[in-house]
Amino acid sequence: MASSSLAQSRFGKMTLEDKIVLLEDMISDPDKLNSAIFNLVESCDMNNDDNISRAEFQKVLQDFGIADFDAVEELFTSLDRDGNGMISFNEFKPFFRAQTRIKLQHMKELKVMRDTQPPKVTPTKSKSSSKKDEKSLFGRWKSTRN
Repeated sequence: MASSSLAQSRFGKMTLEDKIVLLEDMISDPDKLNSAIFNLVESCDMNNDDNISRAEFQKVLQDFGIADFDAVEELFTSLDRDGNGMISFNEFKPFFRAQTRIKLQHMKELKVMRDTQPPKVTPTKSKSSSKKDEKSLFGRWKSTRN
């Protein structure tokens, strides 16, 4: 779990562009993708049996703040394709690959949104120009009060 936490904290400090490059590289290289999956499974595997048990899975998700027991159970059951109560590397691989692709697509969408937003401009008017703008805006109307 320590290596996974270290990698996650390093990933969190990267720029959006660097994260996109990293994920694209990982997805395009099966060896890198398999290595990432193996490292994740290994970091979750507390008893070193090369599988993730239900208890190990629940513990890891709780550590990440996911406490919805029903959702965790449902996800575990969907990943445990052979129903033996363990998630193997081969069972976890399609899920991880799909989640990585979804994460990459999301990051690309965020980048497009960020890059297409106009820059925020903070107006810096002095009091005298503000009064002038106010006069030109309201100057054409005459007061009905005397």
